[in-house]
Amino acid sequence: MRKVLFLLMVLCHSSLLIMDVWGSRRISFTSDRTGNLDIYIIDITGKNLANLTNHPSDDFSPTWSPDGRAFAYVSNRDGNPEIYIMDVNTKESRRITNHRATDVDPAWAPDGKWIAFASNQARDHAADTDIYIMDVNGKKVQRLTNKGGHNSTPAWSPDGEWIAFRSTQDGIGGIHVMNADGEKQRALTQVSATNPTWASNGKQIYFSSEKLGGVKVPTLFAVDVDGENPKKLTDAGHACEEPDGSPDGQWIVYVSLQDANKDIYLIRAAGGGLRKLTQDAGLEFSPAWVPSAFSVSPSANTQMVLWGILKQTTIKK
Repeated sequence: MRKVLFLLMVLCHSSLLIMDVWGSRRISFTSDRTGNLDIYIIDITGKNLANLTNHPSDDFSPTWSPDGRAFAYVSNRDGNPEIYIMDVNTKESRRITNHRATDVDPAWAPDGKWIAFASNQARDHAADTDIYIMDVNGKKVQRLTNKGGHNSTPAWSPDGEWIAFRSTQDGIGGIHVMNADGEKQRALTQVSATNPTWASNGKQIYFSSEKLGGVKVPTLFAVDVDGENPKKLTDAGHACEEPDGSPDGQWIVYVSLQDANKDIYLIRAAGGGLRKLTQDAGLEFSPAWVPSAFSVSPSANTQMVLWGILKQTTIKK
């Protein structure tokens, strides 16, 4: 009996390790491959594709809770773009914004308590947005930008102290940074740039620009958090956008038109290792790394294998 119990403990531990490896190697993204936008997940080999949302309305822009148990996303299922949270295990979603404004670009804070987003709720023109934060229940809403322009795509620093975002408030449309309370706002780039995201070490910010370094198409760059030492990361000759660095700092996932269609690609942060992850004729975008804590229930096949091993051991005893 002790041998059986020991084996059960080993098998359970092994399955958790397997799920952890899966989680640390998975990427979520948005795709219209079935005719409308839904959120999918795939591993870094381009295999094990799974559909996370399956609704007639558009679902897009996933961002993950630090524990991997839920993700926030945007959906227009209730008539206008609102932010929802889905529990991974139950597959149930709940709406956390509820007004006539457009709420987009959710970004989950590293401490798991806050979600930053862009909204036009305080603007006269629909195209103008500000950065807000709210708690995970949609309460305690705080407006962080109020200097005009279009402010979008907030991204938290790994320590949760700073938020990078794109802003046209200075007429450029570059990358800006500010404290998590909206203070100490400053421009990071002096040229137009989009889709900022932080490197896992907190020392660099990745972004896309077609106005830097003599490039002619949107290209991925890294820059120090003080705005110095810009470095080109891609040189594909095709648009490269929406970078997201892996938690271990080894990889960058991004969107590219390299094969005349928006697909998800992967490169090593140190250079090289180009890999195309999606092959579908549809459009794929808004990639986001899934936290290593992400878990799934063992498949039926895995359960049969584990039970078979346990059964054989029991019979031998």
